[in-house]
Amino acid sequence: MFRFFRWAVVIALAALILYLGPYYVNYTKGRDAIPPGVTLAGMKIGGDTAEEAAANLRAVYERPILVYHGENRLVLRPEDIGFQVDAKGMVAQAQKYGRGWNATWNFFFYVSGQPPIPHDIPLKYAYDREKLANWIKTQARSYDHASLPPTVNLETLSFTQGRPGVRTEPGQTAINIVRAFTDPYDREARFALITEQDEKPGFEALEKAMRARFEKFPGVYASYFQFLPTGEEIDIDADTAFSGMSTVKIGIMLLTYMDYDLPLPDNITKWISITVTSPTASNAAANALMFHLGDGDVMKGAQRVTQFYRDFGLKNTFIAVPYNSDIPPPIIRTPANANPEYHTNPDLATQTTPRDMGVLLAEIGRCADDKGALLAAYPDKLTPEKCQELIGWLEQNPLGYLIKYGAPEGTKIGHKHGYAPDTQGDVAIIYGPEGPYVLDIYVYQYGWVVWDMSNPLMADISRLVWNFFLFREGKEQLPPPVYQESKPGTDQ
Repeated sequence: MFRFFRWAVVIALAALILYLGPYYVNYTKGRDAIPPGVTLAGMKIGGDTAEEAAANLRAVYERPILVYHGENRLVLRPEDIGFQVDAKGMVAQAQKYGRGWNATWNFFFYVSGQPPIPHDIPLKYAYDREKLANWIKTQARSYDHASLPPTVNLETLSFTQGRPGVRTEPGQTAINIVRAFTDPYDREARFALITEQDEKPGFEALEKAMRARFEKFPGVYASYFQFLPTGEEIDIDADTAFSGMSTVKIGIMLLTYMDYDLPLPDNITKWISITVTSPTASNAAANALMFHLGDGDVMKGAQRVTQFYRDFGLKNTFIAVPYNSDIPPPIIRTPANANPEYHTNPDLATQTTPRDMGVLLAEIGRCADDKGALLAAYPDKLTPEKCQELIGWLEQNPLGYLIKYGAPEGTKIGHKHGYAPDTQGDVAIIYGPEGPYVLDIYVYQYGWVVWDMSNPLMADISRLVWNFFLFREGKEQLPPPVYQESKPGTDQ
């Protein structure tokens, strides 16, 4: 009985071997270096030998990737950052699943038509962190950039947003690059960029736009701008000496308010009104005010006005003799008229600079708001109410051209303009979209100022300033002024 059983087992094993033999032959023929069911980093990698499988694995991962910095496409090679896959180690770990019980079970699964036991070998790699950091820094220096200021269209007098700045965030960029190197399919990475844009563009952009428009004027020009809430300034040759004309009458009126309590006497009010509202900006009325300032001596009144300007630090402004005087004016040297850079043939009788008049009007504006240097310097002579009343008179200036023409209709604006044959000036305080600001402009052309050049220039600059504030506020900007032929009145 035992012999029968033994032979039965032998016959059964022989039959099993005969049955499984062809399967085993086919199974072994189809095998390569990587056992069935084993993947490397999620991929089925073939190869007749371990060396070939390792080479195939390296071919997948150790190849260049594309790295984008914005729209700039860069090629990064593995050797640039020392990126290497431990292909030999991964293949060796995979081959362990081709031996022992794993091999036996996989063969029987093969015979039964079942899939082999799955195993995945995680990707093993290394790279030089310092090299990667240095590569990122090098590209960042080349392609990162600061924000660019707004641009201006001088045809429309409008601003458009400049290019925002970009700055590389190196940590996330490194993560993105390593991910691309370790992904067999998506071989692209992007720099992690931080966008930097000023919430409100600074006045540098406005100054650039103003200068571009000024350069179209065929003559000498100068301008001063001050934003009263912050004191920020734009100085475009603002210390150039010009004929003072009627613009220096602002100082005459201010000194008058310092001499009198409110309400002003009727006769003083009349002379101020004529000085501001007369189509010719009456020089006689200005002389009448200086007559009272000089206690009956108009020359002394002019000297008082000049001294006030000097005491307040405005050393480039003076009235040497009364308006329309036959007295030859003395030669008065100032820092501005001693500078030979720009020659504007300034009047010997009265001179100023855009800075002097702009600073004075800005301080009058602050005084009206119960602050500033004028109230500090003359606390017993000035009050906010006096400064408010003076600005109210400047708002009654009937001339709607020059700087006022560039501000939209209905804007609260007080200004004092001045004309001479070869010089024109306008000094204005404007209550704009973000608060009050002062803008003054003076121009000179040899022999005669061409109105069709000077008026559009001043109005365009004024519109540029207004649109700049609208742009900062994200509001719709205004179209350019429409110019019609018109001739101004004549005054000094």
